[in-house]
Amino acid sequence: MFRSLQNKKGQNTLEYVLMLVFVVGIVMVLFSVFKPQFQSIVGNVGSKIQEAIGALGGGQ
Repeated sequence: MFRSLQNKKGQNTLEYVLMLVFVVGIVMVLFSVFKPQFQSIVGNVGSKIQEAIGALGGGQ
């Protein structure tokens, strides 16, 4: 009985590790595909922040 529970615990751990590897892989693929769009968005946000700082007089 104890051995049966131990095997299932190891199996569950392996399943979680495989799911984590799968999710990380998907995120990496999506990031590599959409990298130009991410860079554009980050650049736009950065410029808007700089404009807001300048409008508030913080850029003196």
